[in-house]
Amino acid sequence: MNSLELLKELIDKLENYEKNAADKEALNIEGFVASLNPAHDLDNLKNSIIGKTNPNILKSPHHIENNIERVIAQHLLLLNRYIKFYAKTAFAESNIRTLEEFSFLINVMQHERITKTELIRRNIIEKSSGIEIINRLIKSNMFIQVDNPEDQRSHLIQLTESGKFELYKIFHKMNTLGKIASGSLTDTEKEQLAMMLKKLDHFHYDNYNNKELKALEDYLPAV
Repeated sequence: MNSLELLKELIDKLENYEKNAADKEALNIEGFVASLNPAHDLDNLKNSIIGKTNPNILKSPHHIENNIERVIAQHLLLLNRYIKFYAKTAFAESNIRTLEEFSFLINVMQHERITKTELIRRNIIEKSSGIEIINRLIKSNMFIQVDNPEDQRSHLIQLTESGKFELYKIFHKMNTLGKIASGSLTDTEKEQLAMMLKKLDHFHYDNYNNKELKALEDYLPAV
């Protein structure tokens, strides 16, 4: 197949994607890429831990048929656990102990000085847990808190020279961790995954910061 024939086939597939799209005005590259792949059996898409469903569960009146959204959520949950497993090795020779500590340190480095409240908010973590992390980093001399000239009731968090040293020392390990996390994906697959994860991040960040939402169903994406 030459380049012209390939282009014609690509146009045919693009026209087919548009023809079958529910909303002709909301076409996007992610949807087009997904349309190129044939439908998969959900059982084959389950992660390595879940496996086949127990036949007895299928007979239960409480059983809910599996769906692609649950399969995605299961994969994301386990991927987070895999990365935390690898991170233990990455931090083995560092005073930084967890991914959460690393994330807090990076955020302060990027902003030079930041309030505790803003630092916790940017790391998407509960206030009590965030305060514990900040206190640990202060105790280990990687953070220092200074007076906030704009608000005498609060303090600003700043990175110490020791904190910078620990970050610089771990950067190459975190780069390796990223390569391990992306596994055997091709460069194209990595770019596609990054785009989809960025889209999910935008959705969830808006949800997370919308404090008016209460019930779980309130967080569902708008149809």
